[in-house]
Amino acid sequence: MTKTVSVVKAIHDSDLERVLERLGLYERLIRGELRCAICGRPLTLENLGGLYRENGEVKLVCNRIECLVEAAERVRRSRRLRA
Repeated sequence: MTKTVSVVKAIHDSDLERVLERLGLYERLIRGELRCAICGRPLTLENLGGLYRENGEVKLVCNRIECLVEAAERVRRSRRLRA
């Protein structure tokens, strides 16, 4: 029986701004220039649900459960294609 293990990397709230700054996304987020990669909803620090990498690009997703699930599915498919 094969066991599948998924690794989820987390960023603590206290580190989020620093991570976004390092990625060059913090100012754009604060100015309201970024949108959810799934639904297109404008992103803020309050509704940012996660970050993921797709085709070498960092994507941001809002905190709607549907968007988080879709982002996780995209990451899973991407990893399966690389394996």
